[in-house]
Amino acid sequence: MDALMRRDPGSSEGRSSQTFVNGFARGLAVIESFTDAPDALSLAEVAVRAGLDRAVARRMLLTLTELGFVVQTRGRFRLTPRVMRLGYAFLSQANLDGMLRPFLVELTQRLGESISVSVLDGAETVVVCHVTTTIRKTGLLMREGSRWPAYVVASGRILLAGLPDDEVRSRVKDQVRPLTGKTLATEDAVVQAVQAARRAGYALVDEELEEGLISVSVPIRNRQGRFIASLNASSAKGRASEATMHTVFLPAMLETSAEIGRVLPEEMLSHQGGI
Repeated sequence: MDALMRRDPGSSEGRSSQTFVNGFARGLAVIESFTDAPDALSLAEVAVRAGLDRAVARRMLLTLTELGFVVQTRGRFRLTPRVMRLGYAFLSQANLDGMLRPFLVELTQRLGESISVSVLDGAETVVVCHVTTTIRKTGLLMREGSRWPAYVVASGRILLAGLPDDEVRSRVKDQVRPLTGKTLATEDAVVQAVQAARRAGYALVDEELEEGLISVSVPIRNRQGRFIASLNASSAKGRASEATMHTVFLPAMLETSAEIGRVLPEEMLSHQGGI
């Protein structure tokens, strides 16, 4: 364990100058305490890892929770994809897009449809990489940074499937509303759909976000088996039926998601879309 985690980052020992900001250093220490954590952490675990006493660690965690960088579930804490905003320059340098794009290009050519990778941020999904087919178009405008309500898109359903049901309810509460005649418009219906996606290992959404649009998503897992992102394909309903999604799209997508999970460096998405 490095020096940051052995001492209080806000102590006089940790200050390098009179301009050193104790609270800021402690907040960063709390964020860094999640590095290599196999799962969500308790308050005591965060305090030990960050080198802080429990009261200080608790204040830092609650502040980060209010800011949306940390989420608490059943007394345990984990980072949210909002941390990506802090690390955007690093992600650009680390060439996340360059790592994902070859897989998406190959799958787009194979299926003839647009493909994307998304992560979960609160009650929304965020597209982190997208490849648009030059052959066919859908009405849905998709690009890196696009955000969609998680309850109504396939990418959101499969990522929510990695959460306990009580957290699913917490995230979709007050979000659910009909967008088309087929949208699941109650909290109970969404939770049941998420449970079905959890059992099946994929999510399929048919004309719930937009009429004429059908989409399917599978999870991308890290080496511990946790959902860290979703691999998504969308098509116009006239080109791809549910049967086509099951027999043609799913086998190819499951193969590609497994390949991505094997080669993507653990630190790239482990604390951004991790469930």
